[in-house]
Amino acid sequence: MLTIQDRMLNHTCAGFGRREFLKAGALGMAGFSLQDLLKVKAASLAQGKPFKNKSVVLLFLQGGPPHIEFFDPKMTAPAEYRSITGEIPTNIPGVTFGSTFPKLAKMTDKLAVV
Repeated sequence: MLTIQDRMLNHTCAGFGRREFLKAGALGMAGFSLQDLLKVKAASLAQGKPFKNKSVVLLFLQGGPPHIEFFDPKMTAPAEYRSITGEIPTNIPGVTFGSTFPKLAKMTDKLAVV
């Protein structure tokens, strides 16, 4: 059972807590995508191809550092608009990240930044 009531004092918007938002979002996504996922899996198995699951990690930074410090350092911009931590090259030519994540920069070809 899904309860959309939160007794916590820290709400993200108009009395709807983060935990309840995630519960509702997860139920909605599971309901919309489960049927499609099962269809794709059945079609793949019918063709004799192995079905391979993929994982998704959502990094939601509410109140966290700005994107400029992580994924868009803007080092050619004026000082007040660019990253204060500097930039590091990634394993994709021409793409740089803020120097906060050196290990992530080595795996850039395996992720999508939206």
